Amino acid sequence: MPTHLKRSLEEISCEVYNSDPTRVRRVAKVMPSEETSDEAARQLKAVADPVRLRILYALSKEPLCVCELSVLLNMSMPAVSHHLRILLSAGLLKVRKEGKFACYYLRENRFVNEVLPCILQSLSQNLSPKEE
Repeated sequence: MPTHLKRSLEEISCEVYNSDPTRVRRVAKVMPSEETSDEAARQLKAVADPVRLRILYALSKEPLCVCELSVLLNMSMPAVSHHLRILLSAGLLKVRKEGKFACYYLRENRFVNEVLPCILQSLSQNLSPKEE
């Protein structure tokens, strides 16, 4: 139960108007924790950038290094690295050293496996015929 709810579940109800005093209790029992909500918000914020969405789309197709992403996105390597750091800190990517290079992959987690495919699929569906 969220930490901000100091009262017991039996005490939780709307004191102004509520024809069903158990409604708030039912919802309180299934509310995600603040930590879970914070993690989801952090991941959504990381995805809420057009460049990072394009990076995630590219990495959903193939693992790539910074220089490959830089060419693909027509951006400088430092700019791409900045976006990769944000995606890494949000827990969306993992990195593996391959010789001199670092190769970036999508991380296996619930967000990447369940939420991200829906977002990326909507990008694919919005391609114009010549982009396909």
